[in-house]
Parts: sequence; C-alpha cells; structure tokens
Amino acid sequence: MQALERSFISNDWITIVVVACLILIVLVKVAYETRFIDFTELLINEKYLLKANKEIKFQDPFNLILFVAQLLSISLFIHIALMRFGIAVEIAPVLLFIRIALVYIVFVALKFFIERMMGVLFSGEQVLSSYQFQKLSYRSFFAMILLPVNALFIYGLNPSLVLIKIIIGIFILFNLISLFNTLRRYEKLIYFNLFYFILYLCALEIAPYFILYKVFSMGVN
Repeated sequence: MQALERSFISNDWITIVVVACLILIVLVKVAYETRFIDFTELLINEKYLLKANKEIKFQDPFNLILFVAQLLSISLFIHIALMRFGIAVEIAPVLLFIRIALVYIVFVALKFFIERMMGVLFSGEQVLSSYQFQKLSYRSFFAMILLPVNALFIYGLNPSLVLIKIIIGIFILFNLISLFNTLRRYEKLIYFNLFYFILYLCALEIAPYFILYKVFSMGVN
C-alpha cells in the first residue's frame, strides 16, 4: 500500500482570535453590565443610542473594547470569505488575516477622519458625530452576532457564495438602519442641507463599499 500524504491546516490561531473576541465581550459585559444590556437591545429600542448621544465619546473604554472585537470578528469573516473562494491563497493564512485587519483599521480610520473634516467644513459636526457613533454601535452589534457564524464556518459548515452574500447584505442593512435613524432624528437639518447630504452619501457611503464589492467580485470571478 502506498502512503498518502494528508494535508492539515492548523486552526490554532483562528481559535485564539475567536476566544479573544469572546473574552472582550465578556469583559465589557462584566465591567459595564447595564450599558451592555442596553447595547444588546439595540435592534428593538433606542435606549442605548439615546443615552450615549448625550455625551458621545469614541475613546470610551466600552466603545474601544467593542471596536477591537468588531475588528477581529469582521476581519475573520473577510478572511474566511477570501480563503473559501481562493483569493490570495498564496499568502500564509495568519499573515492574510493580519493584512485584512490592518486594511480594515486604515479604511475605517480614513473614512472617520474625512467625515469629521466634512462635518467641520460644512458646520454639521454634531449630526455627523451622532451618525458615526450609531454606525459604530450597529457594526459592533453586527460583529458580535457574526462571531458564532464565523465559528460555524471554521469548525463545521462550508459557506457558499450565496450565504456569504447574504451576510454582506445583512451588514449593509445594519448601515441602512443607522442612516435611517439619523434621517429621522435630523430630518429638518438634512432637508435644508440636502445637497451636502447627498454629496456625503455618494462620496463616503456608497462609493467606498461599491469599490470594495467590485474588487471582491473580480477576485471571485
């Protein structure tokens, strides 16, 4: 009998990432129990957003810890999607994950600071700050839900292209919910500055994600 070589890909580093996300979420729950409970009810009521909007602090430990968990969870999902469809397979998996995480940080940071600059330039800093905080909150909530999905993809189910697109669609939906809440809360202000609002949507909300989608689609095809 001829011995067959069995290929084995270690998931040890992925397990560390998943466990790190769980630890961060548990840490937030223990340290900020009441606030975390409000956060988990984000989709059914606005108690969390109404409380937080009174004094928005992006550097707050609660927000920073959730952002790190968001970074790890969403980067891991992107990594799974790229590996599943054979994109950048020549790169070591752990190195690919690190690159994805770095690109995610740069993308979010650049978008954040450009939005801030536009807010100051067009005297809409308060509205944009509120909108940015809502986006951060919904994305952190999405990332928390995404964590068990990532674990399922890694240790059990092999995701299809349709399933990946459904998850991306849910991510877009979370952003649309955030946008709708801002529209409803600042309806009059946006109405009197409609041109700048449309310009903002096209330049900083639609275009970046459209470019990412096209890049991803070309990679898959």
